[in-house]
Amino acid sequence: MNTLRRLVLRLAVSLPLLALAVAAFAAEPAAGGAGGELKLVIILTRHGVRSPLANQTNFGRFAAEAWPAWDVPPGFLTPHGKQQMRLMGDYYRARYVAAGLLSGRAATDRERVVFRADNDQRTIETARDLAATLLPGIEIDPHALPDGMIDPLFRPAAVTTLFHPDRALAVDAVLGRIGGDPGNITQANRAAFDTLERVLVGESGTLPPGKVAVVDQPAAVVPGTLDHTVSVSGPLQTALSITDVLMLEYAEGMPLEKVGWGRLTPARLTQLIELHSLGFELMHGTFEPARVQASNLASHLLATLEQAATGRPDPAAIGAPAQTMVVVVGHDTNIVSLGGLLGLGWWLPGTNRNPVLPGGALVFELRQHAGDGRLAVRAFYVSQTLDQMRTLTPLSLDHPPALAPIFIPGCSEAGTGFDAPLPAFEALLRRVIDPRFVAPEPH
Repeated sequence: MNTLRRLVLRLAVSLPLLALAVAAFAAEPAAGGAGGELKLVIILTRHGVRSPLANQTNFGRFAAEAWPAWDVPPGFLTPHGKQQMRLMGDYYRARYVAAGLLSGRAATDRERVVFRADNDQRTIETARDLAATLLPGIEIDPHALPDGMIDPLFRPAAVTTLFHPDRALAVDAVLGRIGGDPGNITQANRAAFDTLERVLVGESGTLPPGKVAVVDQPAAVVPGTLDHTVSVSGPLQTALSITDVLMLEYAEGMPLEKVGWGRLTPARLTQLIELHSLGFELMHGTFEPARVQASNLASHLLATLEQAATGRPDPAAIGAPAQTMVVVVGHDTNIVSLGGLLGLGWWLPGTNRNPVLPGGALVFELRQHAGDGRLAVRAFYVSQTLDQMRTLTPLSLDHPPALAPIFIPGCSEAGTGFDAPLPAFEALLRRVIDPRFVAPEPH
């Protein structure tokens, strides 16, 4: 009993200190000092809060009541999401002006920042809204392919004229992580599925006539279509998509009586995000599908880092040597796939592991250490909390978004920020990138 008491006391003391350390890391602008001089930042961000996608509007058979209506077309960035991303732009501007990477003068900084976006409305508008506060008074036109074209930077598996993924291998890679039986997923996460059912049909969990339980669908791991190399169909895929909609309702700021019909508490949403993260991790973060879906993006990030390190122009880089901030606006799948390719993991308050939240971003900072001049990469995941999104909380260095420093396996060293020497990070990227899924970056 004494040992148990000592353990509880130790946790009670250490957990608040850990929370304070993470908050300090989020607020710390990293200008010089132990972190070194900041040379480049690459921000790979998901778009802001959007309305449900077209394929997320057919969940009526699972819910006892009608789903809330949205004021914008399916998959569009909402006015609330636009304001959310402007707040993130405020934070990025404060952080990187304080770090010395930006000057704070929009006309000057316009030449230092490049925006690369997928060609959906939600990604292009997210880039514009970030720029509205990152570069006040400057209107930008993010670099994106023409509407209707599939961009291999963001959806390589769908570019069948260039790439030919082995979807059967991706299926086996996922099956090999779940004991060969997709039913194991439902059994292992039954508590979360039961919570989802109570949100969908009421506290009793009793199905109204004509409705279908999420867990009663057949589970399978099957070859994916278009930009999905593999799919875990059935309960997990449905739970992932429904949870995504519920999360968007909450982040959008809908009245609580409309969010999950008044049955979705923050604790329940945290539990459901476990299913959301698991589905993404299996389908997009498993190494084989991640290699297909993230090799192209990783190759251009590598070229961008090396261009900043050497000062020599590289046609494979995103942006020019003089541009010290690279903002890439894509999707949750891009973040999860790159994380799976590199073996990254992160955690934020109010979520389960590896969340991909609206407006959340994987960030890579290239730093030059004082004294020996060596270059290192620092990685972290940053996002507003769901409550910050919901209430549109202003962000600053004193009141930052949530931030999780990331240890890069095989590269990071001990110390603040888990810095990875650039040569080690370059070697990791070269080791995991599959050249069969790399295409030239359009300029």
